Amino acid sequence: MVKNKKLFIVFIFFVTILLLVFLLNLIDWNGSANVKKSKVDKELKVALEYSPKGVAALQQEIAEAERLHPSAGSKGDDDPMSKIRQSLSHSIIVGDSITEGFKIYGFLDDDRVFSKIGASLGTVDDLLDSAADAKPECLFLAFGMNDIGNLNADTGAFEKLYMSKIKKFMKSSPKSKVVLLTIVPPTENAISDEPILKNYKKYNKVIYSIADKKKIPVVDTVKILRDHPELHEPDGIHVSSAFYPIVLNQMIEKAGLSR
Repeated sequence: MVKNKKLFIVFIFFVTILLLVFLLNLIDWNGSANVKKSKVDKELKVALEYSPKGVAALQQEIAEAERLHPSAGSKGDDDPMSKIRQSLSHSIIVGDSITEGFKIYGFLDDDRVFSKIGASLGTVDDLLDSAADAKPECLFLAFGMNDIGNLNADTGAFEKLYMSKIKKFMKSSPKSKVVLLTIVPPTENAISDEPILKNYKKYNKVIYSIADKKKIPVVDTVKILRDHPELHEPDGIHVSSAFYPIVLNQMIEKAGLSR
């Protein structure tokens, strides 16, 4: 009887240990799953910010991109989108939430896009330093929209700050080409909501002035939206996925990266 009782106690002990191990593994698995789910949910939320109409509309926009410009087709070796990625495989674009769209919509790999939502020239030293460390074939810079508000529409301060960032990058990565993108023009409704945005034209003039002084090319995003106003998102500031293949081709052309 005593022997059986001891065996029973030993049995209960091992069962308890096994149960604890199982529970710990379950907690760890659930924790990892929750982290992954949280990350996916966050990325999905960010992606949908660029297409407030939802997933169905996002699919329609990608189809529209293919219609407007032969760049959003399949991913075969011969399709235009693959050629675009190849042309930009050694280049980097740095910018704000509009720049985020290049990777959110899958047009460029994450390591080709250095961006932050709400980024301005005063908050991107870390991104520019990382870009310089990568020694890209070409650096594309897309700034200005957030700087309008941050600098209280002071074009002089904007030019001085932009010139300093370009100079610092060129010193760190002297063999890299540099190309500037103009500020994507906000719609009249967006300007009505945020009157300070009307200064985007003055800021774009500064961008052209900087490019002239530094002898570097400029990609004209204003013309794209003038020709295709339907590419604006409802907020009048951001752009739909169909915008990106068009501007990518212009970026390649201006930088002389066609392969």
